[in-house]
Amino acid sequence: MLLVFVNLLIKPIFIFGVDLGVQNRLGDQYGLYFALLNLTYLSQIINDFGIQSFNNRHISQHPHLLPKYFPNLLAIKALLSITYLFITLLVAWFVGYRWDMLPLLLVLLINQVLVQLILFLRSNISGLGYYTTDSLLSALDKLLMLLTCGAILWGNVVPLTLMSFALSQTMALLVTVFVVFWVLKRRVVFSVRPSWADNWRAGRPALLSLFRQSVPYALVVLLMFAYTRLDAVLLERLAGAFHADVYASAFRLLEACNMFGYLFASLLLPMFARLLKQGQLVAPLVSLSFKLIWAGSVTLTAAIFFAREDLIRWMMPLRATNYRFDVLGVLIWAFIPVSVTYIFSTLLTARERMMRMNRFFLVGIAIDLLLNLLLIPTWQALGSAIAAVVTQIFIGLAMVWLCWREFGFRVGSSGMLRIIGFAAFVVGLDYVLFEAVVLPWGIKFSLALALGLVGLLLFQLVDLKRAQQAIKSGGKIST
Repeated sequence: MLLVFVNLLIKPIFIFGVDLGVQNRLGDQYGLYFALLNLTYLSQIINDFGIQSFNNRHISQHPHLLPKYFPNLLAIKALLSITYLFITLLVAWFVGYRWDMLPLLLVLLINQVLVQLILFLRSNISGLGYYTTDSLLSALDKLLMLLTCGAILWGNVVPLTLMSFALSQTMALLVTVFVVFWVLKRRVVFSVRPSWADNWRAGRPALLSLFRQSVPYALVVLLMFAYTRLDAVLLERLAGAFHADVYASAFRLLEACNMFGYLFASLLLPMFARLLKQGQLVAPLVSLSFKLIWAGSVTLTAAIFFAREDLIRWMMPLRATNYRFDVLGVLIWAFIPVSVTYIFSTLLTARERMMRMNRFFLVGIAIDLLLNLLLIPTWQALGSAIAAVVTQIFIGLAMVWLCWREFGFRVGSSGMLRIIGFAAFVVGLDYVLFEAVVLPWGIKFSLALALGLVGLLLFQLVDLKRAQQAIKSGGKIST
């Protein structure tokens, strides 16, 4: 719970304070920044190669191997990062980005290298079971960015440009790297010198073995980023920076919501891995986590959908248009299937069933690409939003089906009725609240969120005592 609290305290302030402030100040230029940022995600397979997920899983199961794995994986990450920078710049030039745009892209790429390095260092901390420490470190980069970016946005230390905004993030990320490394060094003794540094021929088999073990994780990262980040790049290239800027204003809210799913996945991966290694049942933890994230995603999605016009006017008072309202109204529904995917793809990753997931991710990419190419020329950002929702629904259902096949999960009729009934209860009452009740929109939005808690208790989706037990025990739930 500390992980959720810390991130809900810091990250939304950055997203809606700093990032939104930059978009409002820079206008349509932000569309270019958003597209380039998403381009950096598309080649993350080269930057990370699945090392973070591989390391998190294996260190949680074999913590004594950290001193052996760490220096070799760190050296691999350095080689991958250099390759990542070169290839992404080459791709950007190939798809038509001008030379004057490449310096900004280079800074954004360096930022991604630093982000992945932080995640790798933190994967060792969480893998060792220091969940509280990892929770605090998870928001450190955004906390520091509030200071560095805020100095530019509000303090006018230097003129606000896309480049100064990107460089201010670089400063914060560099400090975070040093802090997280220092914390890890205090927890366990290790060397940063790879075991094969003095004898490449002797160390090459170990290096190749690590690569082979990381390949399935790397493909998961590549394919998931491809079908989630492709929209913005295609939109900017096919329709222009303005439409990418419109899409970014809606995507910001989706990204803020996605923090819940990502935080769940970060906590669940080592828990699932440990339970599977010990031969424990995972069904109770899967059921608990699914019901929690279902309740949260449905509640938040419905509230944002009905309050979309007021939210956009609050976020962008001088640039609120029906176009932005419509894009947000469609795109936000992707949050529900994305949340479901976080739960079940994490379980499949812990079970090392990545290749089975990757087949569906490939189909998802094809669906997303085809729909974007068909819809963007006519519908622009709204077309990309439709493509995103359809793709995420397909992926979410595919992950549920794979887990059903792999683990033989069974859902009783009463449980299914409670899940459906909760969604109908929340959406129905939200409609009445926003359409028939005369109150300030902020109060309506708060009441809509409260309805989710009421529905959670009314439909008895979650036993709060068992949830608390699961958190304390690292995933074990008494049956």
